[in-house]
Amino acid sequence: MRKIKELTVFSNGDSSKINTWSNVPYFFTKTLISKGIHVNRIDISPNKYLRRIFKLTVYQIVKKIKNTNYDYFRSSIHFYNVRFRIKKAIKKHPNSDAYIFLTYSFSSIGLTEKLSIQFCDWTYDYFFKYFLSRNPDFFEKQCIIRENSQIEGSDLVFTLFPGVSEYMKKNYKNRNIHYLGNVINSLLIPQETSILKHKENSNSILFVGGNKYIEGARTLINAFVILKQNFPQQFRQLSLHIIGIDGSEFSVLPDNVHCYGYLDKGKEKDKELYYNLLKEAKLFVNTNPKWGAFSASIEAMFFYTPVLVTPYKEFVKTFSESIDFGLLCNDSSPDSIAEKINNIISDPSYVSLCYNAHNSVKKYTWDNFADKLILKIEEKLNNN
Repeated sequence: MRKIKELTVFSNGDSSKINTWSNVPYFFTKTLISKGIHVNRIDISPNKYLRRIFKLTVYQIVKKIKNTNYDYFRSSIHFYNVRFRIKKAIKKHPNSDAYIFLTYSFSSIGLTEKLSIQFCDWTYDYFFKYFLSRNPDFFEKQCIIRENSQIEGSDLVFTLFPGVSEYMKKNYKNRNIHYLGNVINSLLIPQETSILKHKENSNSILFVGGNKYIEGARTLINAFVILKQNFPQQFRQLSLHIIGIDGSEFSVLPDNVHCYGYLDKGKEKDKELYYNLLKEAKLFVNTNPKWGAFSASIEAMFFYTPVLVTPYKEFVKTFSESIDFGLLCNDSSPDSIAEKINNIISDPSYVSLCYNAHNSVKKYTWDNFADKLILKIEEKLNNN
């Protein structure tokens, strides 16, 4: 059986840096290298010069469209510039067994006979249907058409989520679409005994999410205030820690609410603070309705942290509608969230929730994912 010796991986950003695309390119390439595979890292992020030209010309027309999501990254200019760069990379790395793209927007189809592989979270088309709940405008449609052609022509397509996999299998003719499970983007491995002592004695609630989750953060702050008012003795030491949003984004911050903004795992101080907050968290909360920071949620679970999230599609499809490591929150009002936080923190079986959280995600390691990915690629290589 032919084994993989060399792969060329294209990503929107430098895959040697952990802060690129939620850490995924870093862990993806690092894990392949650890398997003894030679990996060529190719950055296909937008050309600054061309992006500036686009902003001064085409975008002057595009910006008149209300709420458009179209920008330089989605433009035909960027598409053909990247295709040119892909062609150069193929010529530079002709011994690659396959070319892998950590995006659905690009592939190597039509440029080489070698395998063209894509790995991403969701398609641009899915983004409009699920997240924006609207039809794309004229410019957005052109990008969807380009992206769909790349997906249809790829030899293997992988997605991080089961619901997206179902959607893609239903809407694309490509029969090589796969879901291999999700992945935990953690630089550290939690130590069970010491971390459970932190959890049992903790009074810390943790929220992780950028500005797009700010409404969820505001609701949680209101719920936090309600908890302190309704249970002043029980929760007088309770604190709320918000990673990803700066404190200046809130008009008022109650006592014991701490905001840290974005923490870069590539910086030692930020990394240390991030993981200390994760270790000490009694509970992880993000109750945004359609997306509750999935990656951060499962990393928190890996660190034995129970969760309170809304039953959004991909979370339910991954873990079912009934969870034993926290609670799902259909009602995202401050009162409901406060009640559920109290229920979790006061649960006499709290330690069991911690164990269940870790056990529910411990199989989602990059090592396991890479083994399954390599097997699929090698099967394809040997069947071609």
